[in-house]
Amino acid sequence: MSLKQDKNNLKQYFRSGSRPTQKQFYELIDNCYNEEFTFFVSGYHLMVDKGEGDTIKYFKREAGKTRIIPQFEHINRVHQRFFHFAIPVSQLGPGFMLEKIILEMDLPQNTKYSVKDHKKKVEITQRVQLDYIKVFNGTQEIYEYTPDEDENEPVQEILIEQTASLWRGIAIDIAIGYDIKSNIAVSDQFDLTAGNEDVLEHLFGGAGCIFKPNE
Repeated sequence: MSLKQDKNNLKQYFRSGSRPTQKQFYELIDNCYNEEFTFFVSGYHLMVDKGEGDTIKYFKREAGKTRIIPQFEHINRVHQRFFHFAIPVSQLGPGFMLEKIILEMDLPQNTKYSVKDHKKKVEITQRVQLDYIKVFNGTQEIYEYTPDEDENEPVQEILIEQTASLWRGIAIDIAIGYDIKSNIAVSDQFDLTAGNEDVLEHLFGGAGCIFKPNE
C-alpha cells in the first residue's frame, strides 16, 4: 500500500491533458478505498428522575449543556439520583454496530467544606460516586458499566461494540450516589449549598453514539 497523499496532490494527477500512471492510480485507490466509515448521533435533552422527597435547587439548559444542583432534605444517609439521555435512532439497519458512546459529564468532587446552619458551623464530608451507566436499545438492556469502587474520574467514553438490528432508539441511564455527612446534627431547614452552590453542581453536555459498519 502506498503512503497517504495530500488530496491536492492527487488532483494534480488528473488535470486535463494529464496521463496518470499506474502508480498514481494505485495512490488514488489506497487513499480512498475501504476508508473507515462512521456516523455520529447525539442527544442533549437530559431528564431527571425525582422520587418522593427529591428536589432540584437549580436546573438550567443553555448552549447544549445542562447545569443541575440537587437538593437533599436529609443528609447523613446515602442518596441515589437517576439521569437519562434519550437518543432517537430511526430504522437503523443490521449492517451497523454501536462502537462507543461519548459522554460529556462533570460530577461534583469528593471533598470537605464548611457551611452554616443558622449560627452553627457544620463540617461536611461529601462523596459523589457514579454507581452505573446502563444502555438500552429501546427494548432491552445491551450494556452496563459499573466503575471500580475507588474510581472517580469522569467517564468520557464507553466502548460498546454491539451489533444494531432495527433499533428504534438508545436510552442511557446514569445512576449517581451521594454520601454526605455532617459532623453535628443539622436542622430541618438546613441548606447544604447556601452560599456554596458549586460544591454540588453537575454539568451534563451531550451523549453521542458512534456507529460503524459491521466488519
